[in-house]
Amino acid sequence: MITYDGISRAAKIEVTLQSQVADLARQGVRITIAAILFEEDSGSRLYTKLKGEAAARVGIAYQVHTFSVTDAIETVAQTVSDLNQNQNVTGIIIQKPWRKTWQRAQNSQSTASEYAQWWSALTAKIAPEKDVDGLHPQTLQAIQDGTWQEQGRVLPATAQAVLTILEDINQQQKKPLNANKISIIGTSDLLGRPLFFELKRRGVDVELLGRKELQEKNNSGIGLQESSIIISATGVRHLITADLISEGTSLIDVGEPRPDVDFESVRASGKAAHITPVPGGVGPLTIVSLLQNAVVLAKQ
Repeated sequence: MITYDGISRAAKIEVTLQSQVADLARQGVRITIAAILFEEDSGSRLYTKLKGEAAARVGIAYQVHTFSVTDAIETVAQTVSDLNQNQNVTGIIIQKPWRKTWQRAQNSQSTASEYAQWWSALTAKIAPEKDVDGLHPQTLQAIQDGTWQEQGRVLPATAQAVLTILEDINQQQKKPLNANKISIIGTSDLLGRPLFFELKRRGVDVELLGRKELQEKNNSGIGLQESSIIISATGVRHLITADLISEGTSLIDVGEPRPDVDFESVRASGKAAHITPVPGGVGPLTIVSLLQNAVVLAKQ
């Protein structure tokens, strides 16, 4: 079993980014990302810190605007509007807090639907041309329609990170991406849905499964054994175990804050060909993918 090294892969991409950012600077184009951070969420604080450090290494400015999840949405939206109008800001990201963090801070019986509405209302405030994390509703619709490149949009950073890993794995195996049967577990707009539509656009045999659909496959006795690549992003600890997969499967674990894959059982089984660890797998590539997106937007 090969454990994918996301840290060293991201470092190599940073070297290329340093050169690209320097070239743009010589042309008078300076890249600045503005991040909206909700302070109650520890995961968001960590990722914001890591993104800021990576941005500094490649020469990209990274501003952080901090709020509480209890702040009025109008207050946050006004800052986003100001950033839209600021010509020095080339990209805007809203760091998504964990749903349970948001619900606890609301001190109410807020539902998952209300959380989704709150999040969608915020991302819709970002100017599409500055949507560096690819989460504006129009961007997501363009990805679904297969027109995101024509419209000058970018993929969500996590989806782009997974695509980089898929390309690396398939290059090692010397086979095209569309030679695989891929299962994506988790239907979020940060990864599951945009990645599904992009893989479909590329001609890949891919399925998108929520927890209910996964349970149905497990109950049928099939599990995920027909899939050569499994991408899981639910945050449910050890959701993917060795008995669900077949020999030679590649596992991409996007679980956060907990790993989806039971790493030890999979390693002991000897079934997996590749696996991404948590941490050190998808995370570093997600950070560098955001910076790649920033360069793409700055060039337009």
